[in-house]
Amino acid sequence: MKNFINIWICAALFVFASCSEDINSDPELGGPLYGLSKGEPGSVEELVYNTWEYCGVYYLYDYNQFAFQVSNWRGYFNKWYTPIKEENKEMIKDVVNTIQQEVFAGMDGDFIRRNWFVRVFLCDSLCNNYDYSPDDLVETYLENEDMLIIPNIGDRMKGYTEKDWTTWKEAFSNLLISRLYLGATEQPTAFLNLRYKDPKTGKEVTAIFAPWENDPKNEYSPDIYTFRNKGYIRSKPDKRGKPTVIVVDRQLDVSDYINFLTGTTKTELNHVFGRFPKILERTIAIVPYLTDILGLDIVKMQNTNCPDDRVEADFFKNLKM
Repeated sequence: MKNFINIWICAALFVFASCSEDINSDPELGGPLYGLSKGEPGSVEELVYNTWEYCGVYYLYDYNQFAFQVSNWRGYFNKWYTPIKEENKEMIKDVVNTIQQEVFAGMDGDFIRRNWFVRVFLCDSLCNNYDYSPDDLVETYLENEDMLIIPNIGDRMKGYTEKDWTTWKEAFSNLLISRLYLGATEQPTAFLNLRYKDPKTGKEVTAIFAPWENDPKNEYSPDIYTFRNKGYIRSKPDKRGKPTVIVVDRQLDVSDYINFLTGTTKTELNHVFGRFPKILERTIAIVPYLTDILGLDIVKMQNTNCPDDRVEADFFKNLKM
């Protein structure tokens, strides 16, 4: 993809996007701006082209060193990075397909176009600084306006375990939900009002300290059993993904429910609802918000993620205490 980005046009686009409330680009500008060609069948170029056509997201990997280091009205965005090595180019397919097929599972192109980033830059290493510093290396992503930068496409990603990939996907899923949640005109009041409160003070509990309750049926660990009894999918995990005593904040609470409802089989959903009435109550409270306010098709998302054990079209709407 020679001369993939014209820096001056790219800079002009970025300034325009930074000064406008509507950061979605005109799809007709795609070809002229980036010189995008479809490429050979099965190539990275073809995947990038088809993704742009489908949902208006550009995955950029062969670009001028100043492509996202441009001035705008809100300050100078200058970050140190290293490009993807030629021998690691095929890894781009793994990244793009994982986001498009798993993070966006069950979401159509128009929904993605309205709610995701216009440009997604891919690189090897990235620092949240103008110069290299091991303390500033970006773990998963860095965002700026209509731009998302994803690092580690190289030797580090080659070493990812299944757990690492799960954590990676969760980070982007939570980012998408954050954009939906923060951009919404309403809050899920009925759902949030059901957060666990101290019986004595009536205030929301921010931590549930051990010793936790033991599951009498020995199905769930004490931490999961305790938090689900209180209406939470889980406690707030630490940086390594392990449970803590901390109650999730409101945004993560919403995110956890979206991931749970759309990524769990019908059999397991019914089982959890049967064992944890508070989870069922909070699900009933949040479903209208997810469908009517955030615009999520949670049935389609669940069907896509769990094709062998899908819920019916009216499954969530018909839930009752």
